[in-house]
Amino acid sequence: YLLDLLGFDEQVKGARLVVTGEGSLDEQSLRGKAPVGVAQAAARAGVPVVAVCGRRTLSDEELRAAGIEAAYALTDLEPDPERCMAEAGPLLERLAARVAEERL
Repeated sequence: YLLDLLGFDEQVKGARLVVTGEGSLDEQSLRGKAPVGVAQAAARAGVPVVAVCGRRTLSDEELRAAGIEAAYALTDLEPDPERCMAEAGPLLERLAARVAEERL
């Protein structure tokens, strides 16, 4: 519903990459959370998707099956969840730089 409301299909036209995000990319994500819906909508437009998250418990295979090419987690940079929450902004900036470096 939200993707339709936002006109996602029109917005994604011409994009080279879609970045979606979630606090925890896990089994619940596969049961209808936003990143998978975004990945499905982007796939219809032929645009690859990567996810940025606080933590990730899904395997690369599970991600690809859901239409997400890769996931970048704050816990990849800082394994302590407390520090991830306290330093989310700077860590997210570092992850964004990594995504740009690897994908664009």
